[in-house]
Amino acid sequence: MTATNEIHPFAMPALSTTFSPPLSPAFSLAGLCAGFDDPVHQSQQVFRRALTALSEPGTVQNVPEIPVPEGVHIASYQLCLTLLDAETPLWIAPALRTDALVSALRFHCGCRLVDEPGQAEFALISPDFDGDLTYFAQGSHEYPDRSTTVIVQVESLDAASTWALRGPGIDGVRTVGIAGLDPRWPGMLADNCRQFPCGVDLLFTAGTALMGLPRTTRVEI
Repeated sequence: MTATNEIHPFAMPALSTTFSPPLSPAFSLAGLCAGFDDPVHQSQQVFRRALTALSEPGTVQNVPEIPVPEGVHIASYQLCLTLLDAETPLWIAPALRTDALVSALRFHCGCRLVDEPGQAEFALISPDFDGDLTYFAQGSHEYPDRSTTVIVQVESLDAASTWALRGPGIDGVRTVGIAGLDPRWPGMLADNCRQFPCGVDLLFTAGTALMGLPRTTRVEI
């Protein structure tokens, strides 16, 4: 998912709203978390918010509340319901990979879960995941879109401003405060920006809020 000051048509996969996974005789819907009530319109709304978040880095976008599996943020779950389908492999950090979340995403999205971060088109992680951003697919100069879009669950997106953002989609400078990131993150984001046009794009979530930091954004402390 590549975001600059222009929105590229290949930045996100096309929405899939017609997937209906077959149910085996032994499959039970008991305890399965619901998805969207109106998949077509709700996924379009979330898709637009995600595009806005990445084309205007550092701005906070909000999604409506819906039931979610335990341990996953509302914005994270809705991004997954919107962006994932049978053609988009997903990696979930072990700390977030619950049976409830896996079952819901497999049922509603039909997505394939992968064992290695570098195999994923999308990833869901917490800030203290064991690794760094280079563990994910970085794309190439010829195909920068073949990289991982990383969804990062944080404590808050409205903490006291500690970072200054510069780059495409930002008029001068934009200050943000993201709570819950460990000290590795400024360095990882700086390295990610230096790799442009390669690197990953990030969507930070906290509750119903989401914020985009594409690889084009420079972070200053």
